[in-house]
Amino acid sequence: MPATRRAILAATAALAAPRLLQAQERWAPARPVSFVVGVPPGSTIDLVARVVAAALSQRIGQPVVVDSRPGASNNISVQHVLRQPADGHTLGFAPITMATNPALMSIGYDPLADVIPVAQMSAVPVAIMAGGHVPFRTLPEMVDYARQSPERLTLGHGGHGTSGFLAAQLLARAAGFRPLMVPFSGSAPVFQAMLGGQLDGTFTPVDATLPGLVQAGRMRALAVMQPTRIALLPEAPTTREAGFGPEVDFRSWHGTFLRAGTPSPVVERWFEEITAAVRSPEVQARLTAGGVEPLPSASIAEFDAFYRGEITRWAELIRALGIQPG
Repeated sequence: MPATRRAILAATAALAAPRLLQAQERWAPARPVSFVVGVPPGSTIDLVARVVAAALSQRIGQPVVVDSRPGASNNISVQHVLRQPADGHTLGFAPITMATNPALMSIGYDPLADVIPVAQMSAVPVAIMAGGHVPFRTLPEMVDYARQSPERLTLGHGGHGTSGFLAAQLLARAAGFRPLMVPFSGSAPVFQAMLGGQLDGTFTPVDATLPGLVQAGRMRALAVMQPTRIALLPEAPTTREAGFGPEVDFRSWHGTFLRAGTPSPVVERWFEEITAAVRSPEVQARLTAGGVEPLPSASIAEFDAFYRGEITRWAELIRALGIQPG
């Protein structure tokens, strides 16, 4: 073979080698994937997990199975993920409690060193809801009512680390009142107590049940805690419209994580697939119908920075409230 031809072939092979290596290194799951969720079936988090898992199953060619492991404000599910091999076959669901739990309880892991935040999937607006029996009809009227005496306003919540509890405390601190916070085992018993007249209201992530309750006059939507109104509760003003600033903006959020030590190609593949799944029209339509806003991350680094910022934000509020870790 002439020297010139050998040189051309060698150069061509050298150029092709990186592409072949990249193709060989592109990770793909070799067996079914467990998507671990810290809530029982039927919640908004469960809806998001199942919709995204179904889309991921189609994309990666392996079943993505939702594994419900409720308890300890999502902490049981996180610890389960961190005990599994770091091979990408166990994906964790990351709700806002992953950022609040470190300040509220002994979680048994390092929330920064032991976790790799992969991608945000969605966010849920938080609505300020009042029972149909209360004497106030707007958020400013509720604040005036609450300021008349400490703990006059009764608010139900599902636990100290939940979105409803933190959202209520965030606004109460900004507005200068002290509500009586009444714990329940979840949003369903809170709503039952409101409908029965035992509670004045609640701060709750929006779901598809709220419009019917509002239209029937059984509850009032006083505001949503974000800069823009939402389609499910179009008549509810924003907290900005009620005179508050961005310091009380609040949306619950949903993301995904892997345990530390997972190889970078695995993390990158999951980011790519999760983001593509959330951007698909089918997933967006199903999430939106459930009151969930699809909100995929722009990059792994973006979600990592957001997650770290949320840990700092809620730790500062929890310390200011004097809540001691349990």
